[in-house]
Amino acid sequence: MNYILYGEQSPQIKTRLKKILKDRLGDVDEFNAVKVDYEETDINEIIDEMSILPLGYDRKVLIIDNAHFIENGGNKDDLKKITNALHDDEAIDVIFISHVENILKSIDLVKEIEANGQIFQFMNITKADWPKVVKKYFVDHGASIDNDAVEEMVVRCDGDLQRFINEANKLMLYKDHITLVDVTLMVAKPIEDDVFQISNALFRGDNAAAIDIYRDLQKLGSRATDTLLPMLGNQFRFISQVGFLYEKGLDVSEIAQELKANEYRVKISLGNYRKLSRARIARALDTLYNLDVKIKSGQIDRFYGFELFLINFPN
Repeated sequence: MNYILYGEQSPQIKTRLKKILKDRLGDVDEFNAVKVDYEETDINEIIDEMSILPLGYDRKVLIIDNAHFIENGGNKDDLKKITNALHDDEAIDVIFISHVENILKSIDLVKEIEANGQIFQFMNITKADWPKVVKKYFVDHGASIDNDAVEEMVVRCDGDLQRFINEANKLMLYKDHITLVDVTLMVAKPIEDDVFQISNALFRGDNAAAIDIYRDLQKLGSRATDTLLPMLGNQFRFISQVGFLYEKGLDVSEIAQELKANEYRVKISLGNYRKLSRARIARALDTLYNLDVKIKSGQIDRFYGFELFLINFPN
């Protein structure tokens, strides 16, 4: 049987792929499950793999990753060769994987698999569906979770399915009934939230609060602080962009649409922009850039340097 797995949720694709391999092969190894990348593999090698069983095996699965020809028709010659080589051989399964939202259902290859194989679509989870996904995952794994804990889990995982799975599994090792306190203590907030809060504290003149947030982040290790400086720079640039568009006459809704951002973030950023001039924001960006250079060249300790920046802002 042949398959198509497509969508932008890679964790779900991996889970389905593992299930297919187990169902079709039982014991999986590098010889009976062969994976090739269409972007990096010669088409003739792919065609050969579609028809040759490895010695000593009764069945093989060929996985073709980044199968762009099912997204947009791709290279017509390659598509024709692959379609011609595709056959309903009980001994060889071919799995096409495409990491995109939609595939081209009008091409013969997709029609063939739709008629005689299986196609799985892994759609992005909508904001409305996330609470149901969270609750179901815990129930499916023999655990339960309170409603307020579900809401906090959604916020902290911020649409990242793989992160949710990792955090959920960690929580279930701890206990089988998850409360809001458990999520608050064990699941870190997205660092973007902390950057936003640091920025807001600085612009309202509460440098001490900004330092407190930064010191809390330090407790989570270097992973949480390494990206903080460039992300804060991006936040300052965003505030500057909001101010520029506002001065051009755009309102909050129009600015949000132009920058593809949340209206709440635009509204808060506009309030921050009114507290400092564009020149002072630009000066802060220059300071961050120079600090980044000094940290990377070993001229200053990153923790000391960043904390010094927070203390002296907006000078």
